[in-house]
Amino acid sequence: MAGSFSTPTSAQQVERIAAVVNDKVISVYDLRQRIELLILSAGLPNTSDQRRSMAPQVLRGLIDEALQTEEAARLNIRVTSREMDDAVSQIERANNMPAGGFENIVSRQGISADAAMNQIRAGIAWQKLITRRVVPTIDIGEEEIDSVIKRIRAGQGQTQYRVLEILLPVDDAAQRQSVLDLANRLSAQIRSGAEFTGIARQFSKSASAATGGDIGWIQEGELIDEANKALATLDVGKVSDPIETPDGYLILQTSDRRKLRTPGEEDARITLRQLVLPLAKDASEIDVQSQMSLAQQVAANTVDCNDFAEIAREMGTPQPAEPAGFRLGDLNEGLRRVAAEIGVGVASEPIRNPNGVQIIMVCDREEAGALPRDQIRDTLLRQRVDMLSRRYLRDLRRSAFVDLRV
Repeated sequence: MAGSFSTPTSAQQVERIAAVVNDKVISVYDLRQRIELLILSAGLPNTSDQRRSMAPQVLRGLIDEALQTEEAARLNIRVTSREMDDAVSQIERANNMPAGGFENIVSRQGISADAAMNQIRAGIAWQKLITRRVVPTIDIGEEEIDSVIKRIRAGQGQTQYRVLEILLPVDDAAQRQSVLDLANRLSAQIRSGAEFTGIARQFSKSASAATGGDIGWIQEGELIDEANKALATLDVGKVSDPIETPDGYLILQTSDRRKLRTPGEEDARITLRQLVLPLAKDASEIDVQSQMSLAQQVAANTVDCNDFAEIAREMGTPQPAEPAGFRLGDLNEGLRRVAAEIGVGVASEPIRNPNGVQIIMVCDREEAGALPRDQIRDTLLRQRVDMLSRRYLRDLRRSAFVDLRV
């Protein structure tokens, strides 16, 4: 394959066949156009060595893309013009391009619009297929979430890493060396200034490719052993050497790290609603007692936060502020003490303050150390989708007729 890009004319490249995938032909021209597109998108140097080193993996990607597109068509999954327009607009916004900028920059580099649009269309079709066929089969149980929460709580005080990944899978032992060569080259180019996120979007086969490889905060020991060892010695902003895994090769980067501290009571998050009955600075004791009595009536007649505003309106008092979220420790000492003691949906006793008489109600409370179950569920779902979509594609490869010609 190394010699496939040195001498043929464009017409010859269109006619030459790089691979046949079932009934679809991938030409050498298709291959070269995709290589040029990936180099442009990832910001890599456009050299002959670069193109030669990328060719095997890019051809493999085109083969996978052909299988994905064929399977989507079999399931009658179509990509609409609106979906294509939205995808292109998203690319332009992410790269600070004006409308039409993507197609302009591609054409200036001698890349056909079809090469760019085919990649986008295939990606949308595969994502729709996965959403329809794979996601509904996944059930993230509450016990799984509980297990993750238990592990995270047990790790209080340990280090967490904000991790970006590039996954280059190896599905055939014969490909291992070429995948490793590409991984080494990409790792070196990121160290030389290429953007990790751009390369991840174009080369990574993980679901995180859509977010530039960002897999969020990872706790010590949460990844496979090979990756955990690399993270432990990786400084913030640095890029790992390729890490061999059972699935292929990983390249990791840490964008941040932190200690997972043990939270205290003041770290609790609360949502408050408050009502203030105003008093003049020189208010008489009679006026103060009158407002205190009115505040006690409001508190006694208020059932929950939704009831707060209605009761205030009926009694002719100023409308209470809309519910607002606070960290308990950020409130002043007086409010903090009251908010810590009252239950959710219970109005406080009247509180005298410089502006009048205040009543507060805690509408919601998330205790210190509580973990967002929805976020954990989303992470587990992403991991499961990632695994099952790779398995789906592997099954398509096994049942396909693939004839490599270069």
